[in-house]
Amino acid sequence: MAQEFEFRPFSISGAFVRIVIVIVALLTSFSFLALFISPQSAVFFQWLGVLLPALVFSNLLFLIIGLYRRSWYSICPLIAILANFHYFAKIIQVNSTEQNETADIRLASYNVREFKMIYNLSSMEQIASYIESQQVNTLCLQEVPADCSVSELKEVFGQFPYLIMTESNSGNNQLAILSKFPLDSVQTVSFEERPNCAIFVDLSFKGEKIRIGTCHLQTTNWNQVKGNLLAAENVVVKWWSAIKTMSGNFRLRGAQADCLRNIIDKSPFPTLICGDFNNSPNSYSYHKIKGNLKDAFCEAGNGYGYTYAYLMKLFRIDFVFFSGNEFRAINYSTGNVDYSDHLPVLVDLKIN
Repeated sequence: MAQEFEFRPFSISGAFVRIVIVIVALLTSFSFLALFISPQSAVFFQWLGVLLPALVFSNLLFLIIGLYRRSWYSICPLIAILANFHYFAKIIQVNSTEQNETADIRLASYNVREFKMIYNLSSMEQIASYIESQQVNTLCLQEVPADCSVSELKEVFGQFPYLIMTESNSGNNQLAILSKFPLDSVQTVSFEERPNCAIFVDLSFKGEKIRIGTCHLQTTNWNQVKGNLLAAENVVVKWWSAIKTMSGNFRLRGAQADCLRNIIDKSPFPTLICGDFNNSPNSYSYHKIKGNLKDAFCEAGNGYGYTYAYLMKLFRIDFVFFSGNEFRAINYSTGNVDYSDHLPVLVDLKIN
């Protein structure tokens, strides 16, 4: 008796879909290498780190479709999602809030966008009022405009008797640290491609020294290049140019992170560093600067963490790191204000 065979035609579209699923799963699974491989060596992995929210969403979609169709290919997106468990802990947290403890240091870190709100209206007075209402005793500012003077900042932020600010003679934005505690031993870190990248000071608290630093790492240049990407002419050339520009900035941030890590390692005092890193938690800069420090959001944050108001609120790029043996974060929050394209980060710290 002749055996009958059923001929099943080869589906090009089906094979293409499976290839896409496998490639997306592989890219997602290996995105963790962005933490360890310097962008000077291979910038490709930094792009995986930035695109990780889209990659995770794609895998989740593929997983749901695969489970619905009972396809064995659903194992690929499942593995990719599980491989990024470390990432989820950096963007979603559930921590208990300490209501009965009084903070020793209530810190705020804020990229103030040159004190410009919508329509370029000044936000300096509003930010000063907001910071005072939050009972902040130590404030770190990034993107203070180049034409802002120390006397002007002292006048508006009068609640802080101590103020350290970088000086810009080349038209670059400045950094500032303001505190109700004495500040001394100023160290300004400058780079060839971006002056005044970071500033460190020693804060005196009850006879003890704490080294506080704030930084503004190399910009992504996304706001500068995005306007030309949808133009009708030379679309490919403009996208390639934008990718090259942002890739170059990944490399610059990597070198800056290496430098800051060296400075932190040499600190004789407990260290607290904050600022606008212009990178996600799945990046070389984040991992390098953090080192053995604690991330305030991971220690005391709640819910979904983001600090950049645009790009669908997908990115946490402003961080507060601290020495875990000497400090304990008891509260973390971001301000619900629209004075900048960033949110202010507020952290309550207890000194052990």
